[in-house]
Amino acid sequence: MARNQPITEQRTTSRNLRVLTHLFGFLRPYRKNLAAALLALFIAAGALLGFGVVLQRVVDHGLSSGSGAELNQALLLFLLVVSVLSVAVAARVYLVNWLGERVVADIRKAVFAQVLKLEPAFFEVTRTGEVISRLTTDTSLLQVVVGTTLAVAVRNTLLFAGGLTMLAITSLKLAALVLL
Repeated sequence: MARNQPITEQRTTSRNLRVLTHLFGFLRPYRKNLAAALLALFIAAGALLGFGVVLQRVVDHGLSSGSGAELNQALLLFLLVVSVLSVAVAARVYLVNWLGERVVADIRKAVFAQVLKLEPAFFEVTRTGEVISRLTTDTSLLQVVVGTTLAVAVRNTLLFAGGLTMLAITSLKLAALVLL
């Protein structure tokens, strides 16, 4: 191996997502926080799906009834759903970002501990700056994956399933048309 050969040429790239399963080991110490983040995610998704139902109630019962009391009740329900949605989204964002930071900090500790165990001969053939740059870039990418991408994927899956369920309850014919 030549001294000037960059490490990126030596490494084969993989698009296998099974590599991400190693993250679960780093998430294990934060199970309670992960459960809280998932709970906030479920509550936010439920509130977002309920948003349309409550808006329908405001229009159908509040505005068309002509009764001020029914409109006030519908708007209070609307305000409650918006408040629950806001708190749940804030909790989800905070917890997911916190988890991302902690997991990446633990990964960095493990990776740099492994780098310290490498033989000096490794650093004779590999540029130190490139190793450090690669480790920093990879851990930053993992932070994005753990901190936002996984939460967005779970949220979108929940919204899709919930929206499809609500659509099927409303009209099976329309749901079948959408799925085709």
